[in-house]
Amino acid sequence: MQGNPSQPDWLEDLVHATGLKREQAFAAMMGAWHVPIYSFLRSMLNEHDDAADATQETFVQVFRSIATFRGEAKFSTWLHTIARRKGLDALRSRKQLALRNAHPDASDWEARLEADPFFDGDEAECKLYAALQLLPARQREVFTLRYFQEMAYADIAELIGTSEGSAKASYFHAKNKVQAHLISGTD
Repeated sequence: MQGNPSQPDWLEDLVHATGLKREQAFAAMMGAWHVPIYSFLRSMLNEHDDAADATQETFVQVFRSIATFRGEAKFSTWLHTIARRKGLDALRSRKQLALRNAHPDASDWEARLEADPFFDGDEAECKLYAALQLLPARQREVFTLRYFQEMAYADIAELIGTSEGSAKASYFHAKNKVQAHLISGTD
């Protein structure tokens, strides 16, 4: 996965640019953050189309709200908060649709993963995603933020509204479950 684009200090400067530079700053920010935000939402929503839609909605919201970013939290935390809310909105919409149809989605997550244009067919990647599907939603979210996004525990705690100790515990339990699943080789 991609490294953490929050490392360069220039990102915060870019988002505060005004006038003609605002669009350029936004384009640079999107270039740095598109893949990490998509990956975060993909692990949350389990489907490429839903994750792509939520990613787009996230950046539309960021563009509309960038003037309200006060810098009280890190930019990465603010951005992930918006993405998380868009992901939760997508999950709520999906649940409402499933209730209306009264038929849960019968398609298998493996088939959806293989149909994903970002999936390269790597067996290890497939096993990792299979293990992630077994985690409770909170543990999957914390694992994704820590392992793939390399986010600090303090930032994860702020993002999901819990203590840093709770975020560490969630990651520890998630990591152990993922390792156990990968070692056992069960699907």
